[in-house]
Amino acid sequence: MEWMRWIDRRGRWPVVVALIAALLLVACGPGRTGTRSPAAGEDDALRVVVSLPVFISMVEAVGGERVDVTALVPPGADPHTYQPTPADAKTVADADLVFVNGAGLEEWLRGLIESAGGKQVPVYELAQGLTTIQEDDPDHEHPEGNPHLWLDPTNAIAYVRQIEQRLSEHDPDGAGVYRANADGYIAEIEAFDQWAREQIATIPPERRTLVTYHDAFPYFAAHYGLKLVGVVVPSPGREPAPRDLARLVDEIRAQQVPVLFVEPQFNPKLADRLAQEAGITTQVLYSETPPESGGYLEMMRTNVEHVVEGLG
Repeated sequence: MEWMRWIDRRGRWPVVVALIAALLLVACGPGRTGTRSPAAGEDDALRVVVSLPVFISMVEAVGGERVDVTALVPPGADPHTYQPTPADAKTVADADLVFVNGAGLEEWLRGLIESAGGKQVPVYELAQGLTTIQEDDPDHEHPEGNPHLWLDPTNAIAYVRQIEQRLSEHDPDGAGVYRANADGYIAEIEAFDQWAREQIATIPPERRTLVTYHDAFPYFAAHYGLKLVGVVVPSPGREPAPRDLARLVDEIRAQQVPVLFVEPQFNPKLADRLAQEAGITTQVLYSETPPESGGYLEMMRTNVEHVVEGLG
């Protein structure tokens, strides 16, 4: 993709963002400026922008009071099809640095890059250097591979280390704080991971199967020894063919899958209809937005609890 030329080998985008005419309208009137960290505060804090709400807690855990964090995608929105606003461009232009997932997830950022000029803001890909799971569907929207790497705790730890590194580069005086905070947060992720493995081990082996609304959970499934049977939609915004839905219903019945896992950011009608036809229930999993303003660990814990409840 042409816009990917902005990324250098370190995963840093020399993104050019300016307060173009549309931004003047935002400055003169009300507008959404992203989902802000509840702990955001002091004037001398690093102004950090993240693409997704799930990354807020990671940056907060590492940065503590030295960062002021804002997410571009609001809770409950679909990051695959999100349309950025002039207010988002202003939010990015005002930032000291930006963290995105990368791996082709935030295609909508291209508009901010191509339509702006002026101030350069460093943008870092958290997934940079990690191995992606390649999609089976050649027409899938993510040719770089599946982008939902953070749902594997091992990859989440790599995200945290990169956050630590980049914050330290921009605020060398805080490097010791960032390292200590990152170490503590990683210990929490590791403790969660051990708990999660113990919980999933209680599921009978023959029932460790997943059918999800869209293909967000291959890293989660691989990490915890779950078999992905299928997905309802091949990619967000792309309707499945009737024959594909019929094939999925047959597969659900053949493998005796007990539950269809859905995500709250998507319209439930199609999933509900398919579950009814297959004679199974639905249960919620979270991928990009933690439930009830929680953080990454709260989201992952809820997912494990729902998987155990649905499959156990």
